[in-house]
Amino acid sequence: SFERDVIVDPQRDFTSFCWRSLLDGIQEKSKELELLRYPPMHSFQKNWQAAWFWNENAVNRISWTEWDQLILDSNKPSIFLDSRMVRALLNSSSRNVAAVEWRCKDVLKGIALVEDTHAESVDLSKHVDGKSFIFNAISRLLHGRSGRLEFSVRVMGTTLGSGDHAFRFLPDVDAEQRKLCVEGTMYFSSSDTGTKIPGVVMVKDTTIPEKGQKSPVFPGWTPIEFDPEMVVYVDPSWNSIEDCMPFLMKKSRTKFKRIQELSKDFKVERWSLNQLEKEGDLLIELYRSVFDRSGFRLGSLHLEELIESKRLWGDAFVVDVYVLDGENVGFQCAYVTPEATEAFFVGFRPKLIKSHAIYQRMLLEFIRMGILAGCEEVRMGRTALDVKSSIGALPRRLQCDVKFRNPLFHFIVQVFSTRFSPMPPDLKRAWQGSSYPLQRHLELNAVELP
Repeated sequence: SFERDVIVDPQRDFTSFCWRSLLDGIQEKSKELELLRYPPMHSFQKNWQAAWFWNENAVNRISWTEWDQLILDSNKPSIFLDSRMVRALLNSSSRNVAAVEWRCKDVLKGIALVEDTHAESVDLSKHVDGKSFIFNAISRLLHGRSGRLEFSVRVMGTTLGSGDHAFRFLPDVDAEQRKLCVEGTMYFSSSDTGTKIPGVVMVKDTTIPEKGQKSPVFPGWTPIEFDPEMVVYVDPSWNSIEDCMPFLMKKSRTKFKRIQELSKDFKVERWSLNQLEKEGDLLIELYRSVFDRSGFRLGSLHLEELIESKRLWGDAFVVDVYVLDGENVGFQCAYVTPEATEAFFVGFRPKLIKSHAIYQRMLLEFIRMGILAGCEEVRMGRTALDVKSSIGALPRRLQCDVKFRNPLFHFIVQVFSTRFSPMPPDLKRAWQGSSYPLQRHLELNAVELP
């Protein structure tokens, strides 16, 4: 089904519409216009076509060998664009996901992962540094008494992790052509579930250039910076987590030892697919007990994603469950590849953070996984920056680029996005100056450390 929402006449009186309606990009359905305007195959440019494959019906309609080969040829590996991950998401009945292909003269030139979801901003003022009274006042107005703002959004990239996973193109596709591909198709296809196309598109998590200045992923888009992704760079010479200890500052070495002492009573069990299918509901319960820690959320985790990931990734998708006095009290999961260990999600009884350092122990275990697998880096996501930095994680700045279908609202967001930046993170200095992780970080990034 190739249905398209028609933009509301910009001459209408916008004052009669509420902010949430503007955020959703006021739209009207028109099947007749759609049939007149678009042929069955979406040709958005001479010799170029785009195809959208939605949800479970798409799984058997895509050449996944060709998909993965394009990622390989792009020279930019991606765990979240890997065909195993995309198939797991397409198979989820709880999500609204599409795999997108761009072709030129029938040759696959680019791919993207798209999800229509709801964004939720929670107490934005606690996470960004507003630079004007007007911005802070509007932010409070939009978030209301509850401190929450929800709106529909079409996300290019992963809603379940962090990092540059929106799309991949072959090297011979230049920046201008990539822009034409994205903008020529981003409002074209609606989901086979019948939901309308959101009024805003987000290209998620582009790495901010080395000079440290935000710049739009495409001209006319609005870049917005939130918290950084925290990364541990793994020295190729390390064979165990103990090998990194001599390169830590004294305070961090002491913290490593204290975490290991406080958490020594845990028994860690590695779960199989069969255990996930039988007892996985408990893991989702544990996940939800810590879900509210993020100030900006795009959807949430479901058991289906864990089961499908284990089925498709096998041993490369690790699910470890923490047992204390015979009770399952926490879990962590990660994707492990030669390029990276991607910390996926954790869940635990919050009361065990102080008494047993359960969360800190999980962070150490992510590092251990990466070292044992010979990964280049361990990616730990955006939350708990202080804790992660204290055990060696370093910040990688990322931006999300947005484009609103409603030109008035896009202009408003563009103006006010210049008025805020993430709250300056309170980061610890864990590594000695000559250590591999710190030197690698300084080589790749231009983020000022305390």
